[in-house]
Parts: sequence; structure tokens; C-alpha cells
Amino acid sequence: MAYSPDYLQWQLGSGDGSHPTNPIRAELATEMLVEELGDAVSVIDPATADMKHVRAAIESIHDLDYVSAVIDDGVSDEWMRNKTWMGQTAATMFAGTQMLVEGMIKGAFTVGFNPQGAKHHAHFSHSSGFCVFNDMAWAAVEFHNAGLKPLYLDWDIHAGDGVQHLLEGTSIPTLSIHNHSIYPGDPETINRELSRAGKNHSAHDEERHIYNWGINNGAGDEVLLGLLNGEIEEVVKRYKPDVILLAAGADGHGGTSNLGSSNNYTYEGFTQAAKKVAEWANTYSQGRVLIGGAGGYQPLDHTPRIWANVVETIYTETVQKRSAQEAK
Repeated sequence: MAYSPDYLQWQLGSGDGSHPTNPIRAELATEMLVEELGDAVSVIDPATADMKHVRAAIESIHDLDYVSAVIDDGVSDEWMRNKTWMGQTAATMFAGTQMLVEGMIKGAFTVGFNPQGAKHHAHFSHSSGFCVFNDMAWAAVEFHNAGLKPLYLDWDIHAGDGVQHLLEGTSIPTLSIHNHSIYPGDPETINRELSRAGKNHSAHDEERHIYNWGINNGAGDEVLLGLLNGEIEEVVKRYKPDVILLAAGADGHGGTSNLGSSNNYTYEGFTQAAKKVAEWANTYSQGRVLIGGAGGYQPLDHTPRIWANVVETIYTETVQKRSAQEAK
């Protein structure tokens, strides 16, 4: 997995620690995984990466002027005033995903997790929704260029709009399950279609490999798991991906968070969802799954616990299970 103490500098907004994306969630999830999986966890520090190499990757997916404004000048709508260390931290978080992708392509490991990854709202030339550099869109293209068949799945309750738009024109499928009545308000992802509020609905464009499922406020495990075991599984079966990219947002968890509560996924629901992803990975992708934390606004407890549960489940159901089978 990828983690750096530098992640703790990711203080958006005023920078006083009150922002919903409190990066302590990444530290706590890392500690849980190290404690519970022991030697099975190898933690890569992205702060050690060659930043020229990292920047080249970022520039391959984003506008050059935008990248320069963020990294060189420390300018972003996600924080107040010029803060060069914030731009550098954005690059470090991207580097975490980059290092995992490069390791997976080399065959060093099959499951990778970046708790501060899956910045899925970032667009070509602007930040959006607390996301600055779109690591998952870059990762999908990089896997594709390496000869693999990536598939992107997003169960954050906010649509993966940035990834969808950056991957349009490629053959890489983007699948997003999200609350249709909240941010980001993008008609391409059936967000903010308030005239259809109260009714689960979908909007797909198979020619562009785009799939969106909009679910209601308050929808819980039965809807999430129903889609994963039904319509989404049918898409996965058709594509037969060589690697699965998962934006494992924990913000669908029920209960009060500092962004409010919109859906009611439970710990068990997330675990069952992770088992389904692991099943597909074993069937189609030789166990390869890249996981990014995406959203989660209960940073001191539920968010890191859910992330750790999802990663542990996918690891156990792929790496450990496959190792046991090979040993027979």
C-alpha cells in the first residue's frame, strides 16, 4: 500500500483541520492494515518518488498550465491562498497511486491501496470536489498502455465524473454507482436529476463504455449489492477486465458525518461488496485490484475502518485464497 506522513499536510479549505477530508483517516487506515495483516503489508512511501517522473505522469493526464499553477505556485480552488506545500502534497498522493500501478505492472504484487487515492472528481484543467490530480484516470490509461484491460468501478456516493470524462474516447469502461440527487450535478453522470428523485435509475452509453447507476437518498446495502450482483456483474462479464480499479468511497455509510448522511451502507454491506470485487478479480484479472480511498467523512472511526475492511477482504479473498489453492 502507499502512505506517507506527508499526506497529513492535506488540509483543504482554511487549513485549520476542520475540512471534511481530514487526512487522519489515511493514517488510521494504514495503522489498522499494518496491525491486522502484519508482514503481508508492505508500505511504500510516495514522498521518496522521483518527482520529475511523477510530474510527467500528471502532465500526461492534465493541462500543463493547470499542473504548473498547482505544483509551482500552490494555487487551487481547494484551499485558501497560495500554498506550494499543498500542491506538492497533491503530487505526492498521485505518486502513491503511480508507484502502486508500476509495481502491479511489474508483477511485484496484485493488490494495491492508496487511502488518499481515487481523486475521482478532478478534471483535465481544474480541480473539483476536493480532488486535484486524477490518479485513477491516469492509472487506467497506464494499465491500458501496458497491454492490460482495466475496468474502473466507483461506489462512492458522489459520481466519478472526472474519471468518466478523462477516459472518454478510450475503450476503458467506467462504472459508477452513486446518489443521483447530490454533488457533482453533472448530467452526463445523471447527477442532480431532481425531477427523477425518489426513483433509482441508470444511464449508460455502451459505445463510449460509460455506465451510471443513480440511487436514492437513504438507499442501503440491498441496492448496492443488488447492482453488483446483477447489472454491474453483467458488464464485468462482458469486459473480462485484466485489472480492476476501485474507488472505494466510504461516504455511503449510514450515520452522521461532517458532510451529512445520504445513504445507509453498513460495514457488512461494504464487506460483501468487496467480496464481489475479489470474485471478479479471481475470475478475470489474476487477482489484480487497485484500490483508492475516495470519499469518507467520518475520519476518526468509520471511514478508516471501512477502508481497512474492504482492503483486507479483497486481499484475503484474492492473494491468500489463490496462494492456498496453488499450494494444494
